[in-house]
This record gives sequence, C-alpha cells and structure tokens, in this order.
Amino acid sequence: MRTKVEYLYLGNLMIGKGIYILLDACEKLKTEFQQFTCHFAGAETSELSMQDMHREVQKRNLQNYVQIHGPLYNQEKEVLLNQVNVFVFPTYIDCFPLVILEAMKHGLPVIATPEGAIPDMIKDGENGIIVEQKNSTALAKAMKQLADEPQQALLMGHKGQEMYNNFYTQEWYLNNILNILRKA
Repeated sequence: MRTKVEYLYLGNLMIGKGIYILLDACEKLKTEFQQFTCHFAGAETSELSMQDMHREVQKRNLQNYVQIHGPLYNQEKEVLLNQVNVFVFPTYIDCFPLVILEAMKHGLPVIATPEGAIPDMIKDGENGIIVEQKNSTALAKAMKQLADEPQQALLMGHKGQEMYNNFYTQEWYLNNILNILRKA
C-alpha cells in the first residue's frame, strides 16, 4: 500500500521555473491517486504573486493537494527539506540551480528537466529522473513512478547525497581551486 508522498518545489515563483507545469502535473496526479501533497516554497515575483498561486491552485481544484508556504529560510527551509520525499524542479530557464544541490544534500531524489547543467547534477535513473521540458504528462509520470516505487526513490536519494558529498561540497570546490592555483 502506498503511503502519502510529499513533493517539494523550492525556488522563486516564476513561470520559467515550471510552476504551471508542476501544477498541471499535480492535477493529473490527483486522478491517479489521492495520497500526495506538493509543497511550493519560494518568494513571489513580478510574474507570480501568492494571490496568483492560490488562484491557479483553485482553478485546478488542488486545494487538498498543494500547500503554498511562501519564502522559507534557514531552519524553516531545513524542516521542509527533511519532511518531503521527492524534490521537483521542472525549470526551463536555469543554468545551475543550487536548489537541486540542496535537495541532494538532504538525500532527496530529484525530478528535473535537462536545462543548463542539470544533467551534470542529475543522472537520469541514478539519483533522479530527467523529464522533457514543459511536459506535464511526463512530469506526472515521473512523480507517480517515485510514489509507486518508494525503495527506488530512497536509493536515488542516497545516490544523490553521495554525489553531493563527493562533488559539490564547499571543501571539494576549495580543493579544486587550490589545485588550479598550484598548477598556474
């Protein structure tokens, strides 16, 4: 029996970060199964206000499936990152989204798009799932896959955390910079 899945989007509320695509995917998911919550945490922008987000949620009848938190910092953000099961970031405008590294640090499997450096961070099928940009059906399918296969999601999260610890820590970056400077 499937347990309730908690998804997380973390980032500014911008159309190009895939907000509407994720809401459309949630709308598809609610017809598939009832046990999920998708959390949206981020600051409003000139594109999308909190009021706009609530309106979009109501338009899709997702009030029982979506929680809008607004911007979260420090401990509040840490609590949410530790509460959820899957990180979802369907962007089509980012180069190197640091929020993906935060998710990996917390051992979360990541569902994202092949935008910018994301395919360097997320190895499809290993520490997450890469889906086609602007494709809510593919996104919903990936979200459902990790809900249906919690062991796979857990393994992907562990692999992502391992990749983070091996390649993305501050210590790793400092050592690489020092090695470059020594060679110069």
